[in-house]
Amino acid sequence: MISGDNSRRSYTAGNYKEPDPPKSQWESLKQNTQNILAQRAIGFQCLNYLEASEASLSRHYLPDKAFLDDNCRDGVRIELAFPSCWNGKDLDSKNHASHVAFPAYITGGTCPKGFNVRLPTLLYQVIWNTGAFTSRNGRFVLANGDSTGEGINH
Repeated sequence: MISGDNSRRSYTAGNYKEPDPPKSQWESLKQNTQNILAQRAIGFQCLNYLEASEASLSRHYLPDKAFLDDNCRDGVRIELAFPSCWNGKDLDSKNHASHVAFPAYITGGTCPKGFNVRLPTLLYQVIWNTGAFTSRNGRFVLANGDSTGEGINH
């Protein structure tokens, strides 16, 4: 199964610079579609072990190098949640994604109609030691050429 979209370069689930609304409001705001949940299943957590940690899946973009240099002395943790609801019949699909879906709150909540079999929740995390490059010029870019972070997938 695949989570993420290698070709995505923008966040359309709201203002990516602002926190998500409370999960209890997602349904009333019509922010519980699979497209929006897939975008919110990507997170970039600033790591600074001298301060309280940020919430998982709360920043949906890769901060620029200046922000990382100033705030994330211990790097950035890239987070990608995988769908955990299955249609119960197809072991795979042509796109490796349409046979599974996200539950209502990405890592919890009820599964959508037609995807009633619950799978274990998988949250893939990679720590990138961006702090090791503080004294260097440049920018951080994912291996697929994406500098936004929206195109991460596995």
